[in-house]
Amino acid sequence: MAPPRRKAPKQEAPQTLEAAIALIAEYRDLNDTIEQLAADAGSAIARIEAERDRMAKPLEVRASAIFLQLRAWWAVAAPELTQNKRKSVPLAGCLIGERTSPPALKLRKTTMAKLVEKLVALKKAAVIRTTHKLDKPTAIKAIQAEDELGRMLGELGAYVAQGEEFFVDWPRPKPADTATTPETDE
Repeated sequence: MAPPRRKAPKQEAPQTLEAAIALIAEYRDLNDTIEQLAADAGSAIARIEAERDRMAKPLEVRASAIFLQLRAWWAVAAPELTQNKRKSVPLAGCLIGERTSPPALKLRKTTMAKLVEKLVALKKAAVIRTTHKLDKPTAIKAIQAEDELGRMLGELGAYVAQGEEFFVDWPRPKPADTATTPETDE
């Protein structure tokens, strides 16, 4: 036996033009408020991030200077601290040392495009990656034009889907300038 069919809950709708106009106005006002809340939040976040960046800048400068000093010190101290058996040691709650970076492909006297072009000409497929992607806007135009390509796409199972959908648009207020300006204690 099939499960009982569920009905959607009863949807209330305005019964008069005046009621519909009032509902549209309320909808517009609610969405304006939602957008204003989002704009206010974005502005507050931008101010907080600007303050964070202002406070972090001198710390980053100092950390960078310390890093350079430690790198110079490590070049001299590493053999003694590691007894030439390790690449790093734990010190002051940190691990300090050297590590091998991941391999990276570098090019000498050529560009990546020129290298790929030469490898394709030499038929070296093992190092060439080819990707294919459907050009959807062109396919849609071809199907709508019902030309040869469009008919072939249709035979292959492609079709254009486009439906009507309900909408309510409202004039949105112009956004306030959210650019942050540094505040001074004057």
